[in-house]
Amino acid sequence: MNEFVQEVAGDPNPAARDTPTVLAEIVEVSGAAAAARLCGGVEVARFGRIGLIVKVEAEGNWVYGHVRAIEHRDGDPHLCIDLFGERFAGGADDETAHLDRGISLYPVPGNRVFAVDETELATLFVRRDGPSLRLGQIYPTKVAANVHIDSLLARHFAVLGSTGTGKSSAVALIIHRLVEKLPGGHILILDPHNEYATAFRDIGEHFDPTTLSLPYWMMNLEEHVEVFIGTREAGHEVEIDILKRSLLAARKKNTRFSAARITVDTPIPYKLTDILAELDAQMGRLDKPEKHLPFLRLKHKIEELRSDDRYSFMFSGMLISDSFADIISRILRMPGNGKPVSTLDLSGVPSDIVDVVVSLLCRMVFDFALWSRKGDAARPLLLVCEEAHRYVPRQPNPRFDSARRVLERIAKEGRKYGVSLGLVSQRPSDVSESVLSQCGTILSMRMNNERDTAFVANALPEGSRAFLSSISALKTRECILSGEGVAAPMRVWLDHLEDSQRPSSSDPAFSENWEWARQDATFVPAVIERWRSGKR
Repeated sequence: MNEFVQEVAGDPNPAARDTPTVLAEIVEVSGAAAAARLCGGVEVARFGRIGLIVKVEAEGNWVYGHVRAIEHRDGDPHLCIDLFGERFAGGADDETAHLDRGISLYPVPGNRVFAVDETELATLFVRRDGPSLRLGQIYPTKVAANVHIDSLLARHFAVLGSTGTGKSSAVALIIHRLVEKLPGGHILILDPHNEYATAFRDIGEHFDPTTLSLPYWMMNLEEHVEVFIGTREAGHEVEIDILKRSLLAARKKNTRFSAARITVDTPIPYKLTDILAELDAQMGRLDKPEKHLPFLRLKHKIEELRSDDRYSFMFSGMLISDSFADIISRILRMPGNGKPVSTLDLSGVPSDIVDVVVSLLCRMVFDFALWSRKGDAARPLLLVCEEAHRYVPRQPNPRFDSARRVLERIAKEGRKYGVSLGLVSQRPSDVSESVLSQCGTILSMRMNNERDTAFVANALPEGSRAFLSSISALKTRECILSGEGVAAPMRVWLDHLEDSQRPSSSDPAFSENWEWARQDATFVPAVIERWRSGKR
C-alpha cells in the first residue's frame, strides 16, 4: 500500500477500515465543490496532496472527490475538493457497490473527510459491465488504471497533448493492450510520419505507396473532382459536369455489371483510356475552339497522373482488374492471420492527393461497415487518425474538404455501424469541434498552449476541475483520463512499453551525432538517390 494512504487510512485489514482516521472536516459546500479544514495533527506536507482522492460522509453514504488546491484560512490549512461521484449500496467496503457520477446527496459542514485506501480504490474505479484494459497506475497510488473496452471504442476516443509528451506511445499502448485482449480485431492506423511500422511489426502489416494499391476507380465523384480538377474557381462547374458525364460513360462500359445500376460513385473498374476517349468524343461535337479548354485541361491532368511514377499506386495501368475484395481484405485484416493491425505510411504520398487518399481510406472503412450490416453481423473496425488537425481542421480547408466530411460522418454515425474513431493531435484547438465533441473518452497529456488547454478543459466531464491546473505540469507518460471509458476522471501514469513496441518517434540526438566529425562520402549521394527515386 502507498505509504501516505496507509498512514491516513490506517491498517489495511477490514477491522481497521471500519474506523479510519479522520483527515478533515467540511466547512463549506457550493455546487460540486467543498472546502474542508484539516484536523489537528494531520501534517499538510505529508497528507495534503493535489490530486488525492478522498471520501466524505453524506447521510450515511459516501461522496468522492479530488483535492484541487490547499489554502490557508484563518491560520488553518484547508483542502479545496471537487466532488465527482457517490457510492450507495453497502458502503465503501462492499465490492458490489459501484460509483455513480454526479452528486445527489451533498455533504454539509461538519461532515468528516477520509482518505481512500488502495483496496477501496481498486473497487471504486472498476466497471463491471464488460471487459477492460489496463493502461497504467492511478496517481498517487499503485492501483491499476483501467478503461472499459466497449465504451472506449463505441463512443470514440482522443489522445491529445503537446509534441514530445508520449502521444504516439500512448496510442501504441492502447493498441497493444487491445490486441492482447482481443486478437481478432481489425485496426487501421493512418500514419503521416511513418512512426508505427516498427511498433506493430509482429502483429500488423505495413503499407506505403510502394506496397499499397488503391485503384483510381475506387474513388467517388467528389474524390475524382479533387484529383482531376482541384480547387480552381474558373470553369469549375463546367469541368465537373464534363467529368461526371465522362466518368459515368466509362464505368458503364464494364459489361460485368448491370448498366442500369451503375452511378458515378459505384466502385467498379473502368479504363482511363475509356474516359479519355469519351472526352475526345464530346470535344468532337463542339464547333467553337475556345470551348475545348475544359476538356483539354481534364485530358492533360489524367495523362499527367498516368505518366508520373509517384502516383502509380493509384493510376498504374496494372490496376484495372477488379481487386476490390483483395484490397479490403488486406487493409482491414479480414482474415487477420495473427496480424490484426494495418499501418498506412502517408509520408510518401504526393501532397496534392494525400487528402484524397485519406478520404478514400476512411470512406472505404465506413462504407464497408455500413454495407456489412445488411448481411452478416457487423465486424467492428477501429480507425486511428494521427495528426487529426490536418484532416479535420477547425477552420475549413479546401485542400482537405473530402477527408473532413468523411471523418465528421464517422464521428457522428460510426457507432451505429461499428466504426470506432481514434483521434490523435498535438493541437486540439485546431481540430474540428464537431468531431472532437463526439469523442467519449479523452486522454489528455501535457499541454503548454493556453488555447489547447482551454479547449480540453471544455471537453473534460464533470468533476475534472482538479486536473485542469495540472495539465501543463504533467510528466511525459502521464495523462488525465476521463470520459465514458472510465468510472471517474483520473490522473494516470501510463505503463512502460518495450522498445520494440514503441513508435519510432524519438528526436535525433544532436549531442551524440555531432560529437565527432563523420567522414562518409557516400551519405549525401545516397540521400539524393532516395530523394529522386521516391524510395525510402
